[in-house]
Amino acid sequence: MMAVNRLVASTAANLLIPVSGLLVSPFLSRELGPEGRGLYAALTLPIVVCGWLGTYGLQDALTFHVRQGRLSGRDAARVSLLAALPLGLVAVLLLGVLGLFVFDRSEVDRQQFLVLALLAPLHIMANLAIGALTGAADLGGVNLMKVVPAALRTILLVIACVALDLSAFWAAALFLTATASGVLVGLPRLRRRPGPASVTRPADPAEPIPVRSMIRYALTCLPGVLAATSSARLDQVIGLPLLGARELGFYAVAVSVAELPTVVATAARTVLMGGAGSEDHDSVLRVARIAVPVTALGCTVLAASAGLLVPRFFGAAFAPATLPTVILCAATVVFTCVQIFSALLLVHDKAGRSSVALVVGSLTGVLLLVGLAPLGAVGAALASLVGYAVAAGIAARSVRGLPAVPSLRAVTVPYGADLRHLHAGLRRRWRPRRTGPPEAPDAANSQSAGTGGGVR
Repeated sequence: MMAVNRLVASTAANLLIPVSGLLVSPFLSRELGPEGRGLYAALTLPIVVCGWLGTYGLQDALTFHVRQGRLSGRDAARVSLLAALPLGLVAVLLLGVLGLFVFDRSEVDRQQFLVLALLAPLHIMANLAIGALTGAADLGGVNLMKVVPAALRTILLVIACVALDLSAFWAAALFLTATASGVLVGLPRLRRRPGPASVTRPADPAEPIPVRSMIRYALTCLPGVLAATSSARLDQVIGLPLLGARELGFYAVAVSVAELPTVVATAARTVLMGGAGSEDHDSVLRVARIAVPVTALGCTVLAASAGLLVPRFFGAAFAPATLPTVILCAATVVFTCVQIFSALLLVHDKAGRSSVALVVGSLTGVLLLVGLAPLGAVGAALASLVGYAVAAGIAARSVRGLPAVPSLRAVTVPYGADLRHLHAGLRRRWRPRRTGPPEAPDAANSQSAGTGGGVR
């Protein structure tokens, strides 16, 4: 039951991120128009993507080593701080080169992008801290690092759109700087946590932090990190020269709607990567079995209502984003499978197999994006769908070979007992509190109270 509770709590916290985008997007869309909305995406997304890619697998390495008890929370915080500077400098240089390609037609846009690129180290540091908190099974800390920046950027952008004549550059600056609030919350919390279990030092006492082991693990994860990042957002990063600002604006709106159900995939990955404490292995797999159908249900509802939702919510000018939204809803279901399969392979020390699946899927999506670019936003959506499908198929073959996974059914389709567990968990979470005298806490509640507070 604890694993399901963590899935529900993490999903609720992750939901605030796309909800924040949906709340802000109508204001930005009406304030900036289709072309300005596309420019805003081109200014922000490369830096956000660089925050994931710029960890070069170190985020997953921190998760693995903290989860295995080889690294304390304090040491993980030190690694995050120290690594963010050199990794951030490399990220800024790479973004500078990217800016020459993406903004080759506008000197002003290129200069503004280079200014915003200086915020990349902040995003890298945030992702490293999230990786360490995930390994420490500190779901509350992970949730706070996502909820606080999302809430802050929503407030700032809505107020700015209403009160000011906002440009794409200043909207992007407000969006990107809000990440600092997550770092200020997450790093102190990480320093106070020793980890999910007592830390086992490496065999070499002269190396208190397992640097070599983390580097090896990070390098193994690196191809998968690069591929997963490109699969998730590369279409928008390079979409400006390939699709044009107008079509990119349509595609960005479609993504903001269709990515809503991805919060379940992200939450499931966090729970699977962080472990399940004292629960048995099947309880952890239950999280995966529940995530896929819940995502499929959400995507079906969104796809069915896209024809009414998109033009009414974003304005009639964005009606062409309807079909890409429907296609991306189907892609989101496949993306959930990719996330779950990848997490299972990483947890079972099969990072190489995860990387292979993600790399092949990403290359497929990129090649299709170039070939289908004349179709605009629809072509970009189709490229994403096929790329995810290829990655999911390859990863599924590797997952079937894991001794701890009896079949693909065990991680994709819920059993009757799973649905009863989910129903009981939701009732327990949302039932009205009793007004009588407090009851003595049972053992399960006492144990969950000791795993760290935060957003439930």
